[in-house]
Amino acid sequence: MLIFGTDQNQVDKTKKFLSSKFSMKDMGEADVILGIKIKRKNKGIVITKSHFIEKILKKFNHEDCSWVSTPMDPVEKLMLNTSKHVDQLEYSRAIGCLMYAMTSTIPDIAYAVGRLSTFTSNPSRQHWHAITRVFKYLKGIMNYGLSYVRYPLVLEGYSVVSWINHVEDSSSTSGWVFLLGGGAIS
Repeated sequence: MLIFGTDQNQVDKTKKFLSSKFSMKDMGEADVILGIKIKRKNKGIVITKSHFIEKILKKFNHEDCSWVSTPMDPVEKLMLNTSKHVDQLEYSRAIGCLMYAMTSTIPDIAYAVGRLSTFTSNPSRQHWHAITRVFKYLKGIMNYGLSYVRYPLVLEGYSVVSWINHVEDSSSTSGWVFLLGGGAIS
């Protein structure tokens, strides 16, 4: 369990109450939780997935790859696989790792991961090449993170949609981000 707040007195009271009801051990300030690195900076926190990214780059043999500035090639058209597929299990594992990174600290790969996950049942070399590009992008942004500082608690929402950008299947893609106090929450 992670207990945090802006008032140390309240945090201590909460810990005291919980420890009276449950067997607990106070492990001090959190450094890493669920694979997310927590850094305290400038009266706020920054969360990153740098060590997780290193792990998945090593797992998929891309630790020494060069980096690229975007997670997807904007001119490449991903098509359904009509030839021999690549290892479906390995492709699924890569997509799973990317989804975990995307949902917690790296929302800018959401479009690429969402698009690539549609090919999980029958991936091709082209799709695996596109995943490799996402890995290369992660290599370049490995030490970036989401910053949460003391901003006024204002809820902001932004969305984007591309209407029928996949001519093959007449589908559109949309995305959104919600910020609370200047930090991404969804």
